[in-house]
Amino acid sequence: MSTDHAWTIIALASLAVLLLLPPLVWHSGTRNTPGIILIVWLLIMDIKCIVDAAIWGGTDFASRWAGYGWCDLMIRLQAGANVGISCAVSNIAFNLRRILKADAALPNAGSYKKVVVDLSFCIVSPLVVMGLTFLAQAFRFAIFRYSGCQVALSPTWVTAVCYTLWILIWSMVGFVYAILLLLVFYRRRKDVRDILHCTNSGLNLARFARLLIFCLVIILVMFPFSVFSFVEDLRNVEGGYIFIFKANREMWNQIPHLDPGSPLYSIWLYILMSYLVFLIFGLGSDALSMYAGIARAIGFGAVMDRWNSHVNRNSDKHTDRITRQFLHRHGYDEFHSKPCADSAAARTDKSMPSTPTNFVVDYALPQDLKREERRRRQAYNNGNIYFDDSALGMGRYGDCQLDLESGIDLSPMTAISFSRELNGSMKDTAASVSICSDDTKAEVFPPQHSHRGRN
Repeated sequence: MSTDHAWTIIALASLAVLLLLPPLVWHSGTRNTPGIILIVWLLIMDIKCIVDAAIWGGTDFASRWAGYGWCDLMIRLQAGANVGISCAVSNIAFNLRRILKADAALPNAGSYKKVVVDLSFCIVSPLVVMGLTFLAQAFRFAIFRYSGCQVALSPTWVTAVCYTLWILIWSMVGFVYAILLLLVFYRRRKDVRDILHCTNSGLNLARFARLLIFCLVIILVMFPFSVFSFVEDLRNVEGGYIFIFKANREMWNQIPHLDPGSPLYSIWLYILMSYLVFLIFGLGSDALSMYAGIARAIGFGAVMDRWNSHVNRNSDKHTDRITRQFLHRHGYDEFHSKPCADSAAARTDKSMPSTPTNFVVDYALPQDLKREERRRRQAYNNGNIYFDDSALGMGRYGDCQLDLESGIDLSPMTAISFSRELNGSMKDTAASVSICSDDTKAEVFPPQHSHRGRN
């Protein structure tokens, strides 16, 4: 049991490092500076977890390597990461809100102005905190079993002001920007797609939704953590401030080794956030396309083709099953997904309404309808009889002249239709319909199929 925690940390943190690589590539491709910086912070912390657990995860951790150099660097980076993660999330929320407001032209992703703003958000405060924590340190660093190198801060007000207060401030900034972002998103929810399309943000609705969810999730993780840390530091404040580095150099160089019995909760926090980054950014359509491209590049193209074929077959079967259920629910007993030429013979009497002949589907686009209407009006104005091809199932009779003074009403809006019963009766009597005028007689024989003229 003594080494179970160490191996668990190594396994989970190693997997977290691998899972962070695809989102890092994706954010690099979209030039999302705060996203890149956030993932880099998490990568550094995951690598630290792996190394520290491997070195100081056993029962003899106190007799292992003292950690000079490595721990001096890692405690600075850890102090910067704890603030930098909140800074990066705040910057993402700020950029998303700025995009949705659409009240000013957005700079290009690689423009100098945008890069400066993003770096000011994400880098300045962590660098300041890295320097200020030096003033609050009680020892050079401390080594915890399982958790490895940790910054050892004195229980004074200097620790609260120089370290934990910064984490709380940036967590609150991120929380406020997230609330403002949600309000803007709610007010413009119907126009979000158009706003993203018209701006040069480089985002579509799916990418925007992933960034929005990511901000909310990370803030919900970091904000309670920052509040808890700040309250605990205020509780532990005691005595006056002494700058140990100058007051007692011998005490400064002592390296305390502590065994809390389990890893510090910050270890699990870094790993959890790494998995959240992958779940949100590593399973999107862009990431899946990237995985497919990598698989084909390393020689797994045939495997990908078989997989795509398998997925398509399953999709067709699923569609066929749903269609059968739908048709059965509406009274059609059979459904055959065959070509149209063979489908008429395969259907039962209940599969389609029975008719004497085949169906003729007449579909016209709006511009076709307008064109036909203009032709009708032109023919009417010129005194010609004009029939559309689909009106009676025959060709145009543009040569038949009609005397408009004969009292016969043939306006362009006139519709001539034959019902099934009329069609059958006219077949029996072999009747015909005649349109006569003083100069012209045009016979219109009843069609063999049931049709209806367009208005």
